[in-house]
Amino acid sequence: MNIKRIKAGRRLGILGLIACVALSFAACKSAATDGTGGGGSTTITLGGTITQGGAAQAGVTVFLSWGASKTTTTGADGKYQFTNLAAGQYRITPSRLGTAFSPSYYDAVSATKSDANFAASAAAYGSEVNQIAAGFTAKDQKGNTFNFNDNHGNIILMDFTADWCVPCRAKAEHAEEFYQKYKAQGFTYVLVVIEGSPASWASTYGLTFPVLDDNTQKIYNIFRKSSIPLPHILDRNMNILYKVEGWNQAEVEDWLKKLL
Repeated sequence: MNIKRIKAGRRLGILGLIACVALSFAACKSAATDGTGGGGSTTITLGGTITQGGAAQAGVTVFLSWGASKTTTTGADGKYQFTNLAAGQYRITPSRLGTAFSPSYYDAVSATKSDANFAASAAAYGSEVNQIAAGFTAKDQKGNTFNFNDNHGNIILMDFTADWCVPCRAKAEHAEEFYQKYKAQGFTYVLVVIEGSPASWASTYGLTFPVLDDNTQKIYNIFRKSSIPLPHILDRNMNILYKVEGWNQAEVEDWLKKLL
């Protein structure tokens, strides 16, 4: 047996293996940086047109949430666009006071979409899911007039409470902490007191968000069900997306993640 030939063959085999590993690394590096796959930097664009009666609607605010928090407005041609977005989950919500949109939002997942179009119309108001919430005014804990529609463009959590409601009081213990967690993202918490003193509720639980006097139950009679707590979650066009008797914080926060 020729020992020199065996050694030479082994050296060639090792060099060949090193070359293959080097080529494989180069190929992986290329795939990872060319934006076409392999966990690359592919970006997507989301956009569309907003019209009313076939006419382009300029100056409509459009919000992007869930995967990123962005805002834009439609141009003179009614078009809007969000560019350079990482692949992910997004919600597109148009917003203009006194206006309803069909559909009220679009959800997009990891793909460019250029036809997320909306048809605008005059708003009709109501108190149930998939309706734009009816507006109202009331006195807050400081005696100031609170106009619900002044919060248009924010994500709103509205709930009802009363002195005799034990679950409501338990929830109030953590309400300010919950509000502070999200308020910088355009979140408004509104607590409507149907029996009791708004000033007392605000003082007892350290609440800095609006606590409203509804002892006449004028507001509650618009939105009421059979029990409280009765949280409502409204999007940035004041569409009611969530309305459930009782309080499930995890469920509420899952909704807020889509909307903020």
